[in-house]
Amino acid sequence: MLKTFSFRGQKRDYIIINQQRKRPAWAPIKRNILTVPNRPGGYHKSTDVDIRTLEVPILFFKSEMMDIQKTKEDLAEWLITESVEELIFDDEPDRSYFAMIDGSLDLDELIFKGEGVLTFICPDPYKYGYTKIEHSSVQDDGTATLTARNNGSVMAQPVFEIEVDQQYTHIDITNGEYVNRVGRIVNIEDYAVTREETVLNDSLSTINGWAKTVGSVGIDGLATGNMQSDGMRFLPIDFGTTAEAWHGPFYKKTLGQTLTDFQIETTVELVNTGEDKFGKVEVYLLDENNLSVCMLTIKDVDSAGKRIYATLRMGGGDAGYKDLISTYGEKESTYWNFYGLLRIERVGSRWTAYVAVIDRETGNHVARSFVEYYDVEQQFLRKPSQVGIYMAQYGTRKVASLRAYDVKVYKINPMTANQIPYIVNAGDIVTFDHKKEVIMINGEPRMDLKAFSGEFFGLNKGINTIAVNPALPMKAIWRERYL
Repeated sequence: MLKTFSFRGQKRDYIIINQQRKRPAWAPIKRNILTVPNRPGGYHKSTDVDIRTLEVPILFFKSEMMDIQKTKEDLAEWLITESVEELIFDDEPDRSYFAMIDGSLDLDELIFKGEGVLTFICPDPYKYGYTKIEHSSVQDDGTATLTARNNGSVMAQPVFEIEVDQQYTHIDITNGEYVNRVGRIVNIEDYAVTREETVLNDSLSTINGWAKTVGSVGIDGLATGNMQSDGMRFLPIDFGTTAEAWHGPFYKKTLGQTLTDFQIETTVELVNTGEDKFGKVEVYLLDENNLSVCMLTIKDVDSAGKRIYATLRMGGGDAGYKDLISTYGEKESTYWNFYGLLRIERVGSRWTAYVAVIDRETGNHVARSFVEYYDVEQQFLRKPSQVGIYMAQYGTRKVASLRAYDVKVYKINPMTANQIPYIVNAGDIVTFDHKKEVIMINGEPRMDLKAFSGEFFGLNKGINTIAVNPALPMKAIWRERYL
């Protein structure tokens, strides 16, 4: 049977691997030897594992749909990447390499076929097995443990996911030798408190309770048109009619109290199927006089290109404003078809702003940006008592798909020196990623909460027993690694 390979989850029917193929039995290793004067030989200090190189001789046939030159262009588009991708050979289907192409491909061409050698390099030199998952169980003594068997030839790099059932100030995981911790333990001189007190947690499943507002109401545009909920999110019905200006539906809701220190976050979406559409989603905190305290925006204003801007602003109106964040990300397409989180927090004179794209498959926050600012001149002191959602069209231009999925507002309570804040709530997912060496809460990296003494550990060869404290449901996910 003819053998080939998959790369990036794809194959090409015009390639087979030449039977002269060969792959090294293991990744290159280098022994570091300490030599001592007047002593024969030396001492083994350590071992380095070098980059793995895979030379893949191929037979290359003209595609049925393309001539040989166009087939080579298709080959280049498939294989040339900016990052490593998964590479699997047909004769080793239970092992994966993470590779990228290197060098060129010089083909000895005939009319309908060619022959040459592809060179892949693997910066991560290990081979990986299938993904393995183990779940914890609660023991008779009230502890929660799981057993993970690592049959690989080297240490594995696990990810631990923990489901939270109530508020906690800390969570530990340990393999008996090392402990990793997020948060702080409450000792006899301290006591636990809630730092963020929920004022509003609206999933936007209904428009009930939200009041339509029209006219010039202190927002960045005119309030016209109508909004609805489809049971999962808010979206516009119509934007009204206005000349060259921002206009669209604006709906408000009272918080039921006036806040001094606060946090607001929202999950929003702006999907643009072409580069000729515009629009924006804005969420406001307003004071009792309907003046802007802060604004969180995702918008498309470019007539060409894929730049979607996130703007997080404090103030507005007669008090002036300052943009904490105003960016389209690291590159032009970073926020293209944006689905993500916008957040602003104020405690005293300290403001922070945060924007992140949310990976829909994993829930992890990517393409993140964080800014801290101190309002030393105390210019932005308005106190919020309302929240508003605005979706806008510019003039008569085509509109992108605009969505708002939730709005959460928290009152930030003052903390004393001997108060330890709860860091998680019921329903949260805490992830200890010991491969990337990051701790996340609901997909958001929270290394600011990691204990200084915490250690990221791996799974040793053989049987590993992992415990979690408090005793909570835990899942371990890993791939065995082989030299």
